[in-house]
Amino acid sequence: MADAPSAIGNLTELKEGEVLLPGFVRRGGDGLYVELNAIDSNELFRGFVERVFSAGARFAGLDYDCFRNLLFEYEPQDIGRLAEQLEKQGKRPELRLADGIVPFPPQRRQFYRSVKILGRDEGAEYFFEPVLVDEEAEIPPDAAPDAPLPPPKQARVKLDFDEFVADLWGKGVRFGLDQAAVRAAIDGDETGRVVIARMKPPTPGKDASVAEQNEVLYRDDSPFIRPDGRMDLRHFRNRFPQVRLGALLFKKLPRILGKQGWSVAGKALKPDEPKDFDLSTMAGPGSRVENLPGGEYIVAGMDGFLNIDTRTNQISVTEKIINREGVSLRTTGDLTLSGDEFEEHGEVQEQRNVEGKNMTFLADVFGNVLSSGGRLLLKKNLAGGSAIAREGGSVTVEGSASRATVEARDGEITLAYAESCFIIGRKVVIGRAVSCDIYADELTVDLAEGCALAAARLSVGTSKARKDVETVASVLVPDLSPYANRLEGLKKSRSEAERLLAEKNRELEALSAIPELKGYLILSRQIKAGEVRLTKEQEAGFLRLRDRLAPTLVKMEALQGAVKAARISLDGLNVQIQGVVNSVRAAFANVACTVRSVEGETVVRALLGHEVVLPVRGMSSRDLRAALRKIHAGSEGLFSGATGSLDWKCPPPALSADETKPD
Repeated sequence: MADAPSAIGNLTELKEGEVLLPGFVRRGGDGLYVELNAIDSNELFRGFVERVFSAGARFAGLDYDCFRNLLFEYEPQDIGRLAEQLEKQGKRPELRLADGIVPFPPQRRQFYRSVKILGRDEGAEYFFEPVLVDEEAEIPPDAAPDAPLPPPKQARVKLDFDEFVADLWGKGVRFGLDQAAVRAAIDGDETGRVVIARMKPPTPGKDASVAEQNEVLYRDDSPFIRPDGRMDLRHFRNRFPQVRLGALLFKKLPRILGKQGWSVAGKALKPDEPKDFDLSTMAGPGSRVENLPGGEYIVAGMDGFLNIDTRTNQISVTEKIINREGVSLRTTGDLTLSGDEFEEHGEVQEQRNVEGKNMTFLADVFGNVLSSGGRLLLKKNLAGGSAIAREGGSVTVEGSASRATVEARDGEITLAYAESCFIIGRKVVIGRAVSCDIYADELTVDLAEGCALAAARLSVGTSKARKDVETVASVLVPDLSPYANRLEGLKKSRSEAERLLAEKNRELEALSAIPELKGYLILSRQIKAGEVRLTKEQEAGFLRLRDRLAPTLVKMEALQGAVKAARISLDGLNVQIQGVVNSVRAAFANVACTVRSVEGETVVRALLGHEVVLPVRGMSSRDLRAALRKIHAGSEGLFSGATGSLDWKCPPPALSADETKPD
């Protein structure tokens, strides 16, 4: 606290026995007033109060609420606002403090007991009891000189609230006085301890935060309503919100500073400083910070899916959907995704279904994931569920696949390890396969143990048995009958085209051999070439010849068109026949089986006409899996044993385009 001279400032000398008043205190006709425009801090007022009490004086008729506010409650801005309000009301900008300042003599001060401070200036307690003083007894006029003095009388002393305030100030209690409790104790006759003052704890501030600015930010986890009005409890309405470019996402709410408190000793208690942050640290990819009317905002920088990363507290807008909570009945329900990209960081639980396009799973998958023509990438394990890619999509499992179904009938499958799985794909590459059933056009397995394999092009590094279950490999040899039937039909069509061409050529040759027509044709060519010039008489004769041969010329032109059409048809048939032959050669060229090392019971057979034995396109996964181990008809043994190796290529059929020509 500032010392009196510097804190009080300009003083005015009053009558003897009174204290000096600072310039911001005015003595009016009915009391003391504090000029608000002349005081700019409660430090000045505290210095004035300290001087009054230190001078052995006190306030009389004190307005304690005004006294307390000027000491501790009013901030400079509060004083300024109060002065403006009074001036607007046509009043003088001042507050009445007390009736005046009067002495506080020691004789009166001794009536007040000591005060008990509670805790660390957290409160104050005072013991109230009647205060009695001795009065001198009156001696009767007729009393004998040696008569004993009468005993002294005791009178009760009335305590005074204003004196109580001044006395407490000197004893270190300056804030938090319970005015009602003190006045009631002074006016009452009861004896007892009363808590007369309490500290004011600091009011905590509020950390800076953000407020959502868009309803689309809310995920709707209520059940999905089907078109027929029924609820689908396996799907939620809107699990992954989408936003548009420029959409307001979050607004920063600035921090709010706390208010200081006071101990009963009048010491300021500072609140903890609230936390602040830079809003730009929350703006992730696809979002940005903009200063707009009303505050600082995070806005969407692109069209896309909103992603809130609770670990980094970043808000981003991405082209792909990112989910970190896993897929379960509690978190997401089954998912049918509309975006082109999906990234899942949590587990996919059993019996949960996720359907989308290009999907990446960074945790274990126990449910079913289905890609409609995109990429399926499982960074961890697939256990007990399924991973299916349609329309040319691919499946990759970097961890292990166990007791699962993996399908990409028109695409590629890459697995590091598979056990007790059913796998079907156009091209399949597996590091180690144990007790698996695998069907593919092209299959590569580094290590196969007790598996049933079927592929047109099969490559196995090491083949073993698994718990007395042999590895069975079926090489899928194409069926020649569809090609043969096609070639037979084309052969008949070509024979018919050749017969028709020969017939029309004979008719055309016979017509061209007529002497008169032959001469006309020769002369006509010479005239067109400019080799012969006709006189008028000759030209008239030539025209009469043309008119007479007109029907024959029309017939000749029709025969020429028929010959040309027959040649075109014949050429086309030859191209088709050669195409079928090339297809046969290509189909058989890739049929091969290589087993570099056999280290356990292994059977390899060539399955002729597998399209008939295994109509894969029309078979369910379950039926196909059962059929892989039960193929006997139409098979040709290529290898059987527990040791050795195999390198077999299917011999191409002896078939050429020339061999299909008729004799």
